[in-house]
Amino acid sequence: MALALLEMNDRDFASRRESMVTGYAEAISVARGLSLPDAVAESQRDITERLPRGRATRGQLLRKAVVDGAEVGWIWVSLPGPAMPEAAWICDVEVHSGSRRRGHGGEIIKAVEAELAESGVPRLGLNVFGDNDTARRLYERLGFEVTARQLSRTLADVPSPAGIDLAPMIDYPARIEALGAEYAQHLVQEQGIWHGEAEARSARRLADLLPDGDRTEGNILRTALVGGEPVGWVWAAMPAPNLPGLGWLHHVGIDEAFRRRGYGRSVIAAVEAELVRRGVRGLGLNVDGSNEDARRLFERLGYGLLAQQMAKDLP
Repeated sequence: MALALLEMNDRDFASRRESMVTGYAEAISVARGLSLPDAVAESQRDITERLPRGRATRGQLLRKAVVDGAEVGWIWVSLPGPAMPEAAWICDVEVHSGSRRRGHGGEIIKAVEAELAESGVPRLGLNVFGDNDTARRLYERLGFEVTARQLSRTLADVPSPAGIDLAPMIDYPARIEALGAEYAQHLVQEQGIWHGEAEARSARRLADLLPDGDRTEGNILRTALVGGEPVGWVWAAMPAPNLPGLGWLHHVGIDEAFRRRGYGRSVIAAVEAELVRRGVRGLGLNVDGSNEDARRLFERLGYGLLAQQMAKDLP
């Protein structure tokens, strides 16, 4: 008999909530270097915020997978919404321990793809942690492609590089305007979003991250100088509550006239050194899935895979 997806009832959800919490906690404990109690607390907060009404939360699809009347696993998918109108997102999928190695994981995902496609959802995305090779290979076989990678590295005593200085930003408005236009263009090209919507979404993203501009607390915005002359800029942030201990590199840009001189590496090293002086012991960043040059650069600098986002278009 073929695998079928059935809607969870309240009892189904209640019986799975604990495994949702512990499974996610175990994953972020490794990926973010959290103690297990801290990871469990973070997992509980996250699931409570995303599923405030349990399985009845609007915009969430929770299904149990059944074969020959026996449950073999379950899946949780967030439907398209304001934050991601063009795609649904797999939040969690699990095959029960006694039912593994029988192909049920792939069948569960295929079944939910069919349900989403029938509802008119055009795209499905997911996140897989860097150490989960089994899941990554499964998603690749199912046709998912990498759209972004999250990389990270541990920071020790990073010396400031000679010849380059980071100064408080002297050209913030122009730099942020250019970055917003760049991100909007990326949305148009990679996701086929209308120009006006892409520009609005880009503006909202920057406003959320920098509500007080270059004075937003916890953000490090610097102009990179060589011999007193601006050659580029960098934007990093101190650890956020959901990523304790891990700073984040939002952007590093070298002006076109000064590229291919090693300034990019120097700016990264300089902002790493500033973060170390502030007590930060790890740095993460996002790399677009198609940007192989950036991926190779950061890997050479000691950054390893933290997680990667993958997606596929639905028929």
